[in-house]
Amino acid sequence: MIITQVIIKGNKMARKNKVERISLSGGLIGALTTNPKRALDNLVKSSNEEGWVATQINPHSTSNIFIWLLQLVVLVCTIGLWTWGGGYLVLFEKDA
Repeated sequence: MIITQVIIKGNKMARKNKVERISLSGGLIGALTTNPKRALDNLVKSSNEEGWVATQINPHSTSNIFIWLLQLVVLVCTIGLWTWGGGYLVLFEKDA
């Protein structure tokens, strides 16, 4: 968790930040069972109940060629049924 200070018109206001990652599945199982919208809705709803406010949502995918190749190997070994996929990074804020 990161604590930042925001200065608004001369007043200091401390804010807490946190980053949550939503992981999605790939392959046939992921295509049938993964619902990205529902996963985002559930995360934002539960965080809002704790006082956090979502300020940014970014797609998160693997850009490392070795990880991408490992995902491909896992997908082949499971006969196309499962591999881990991308996901989302969600930045939350709340007053400290």
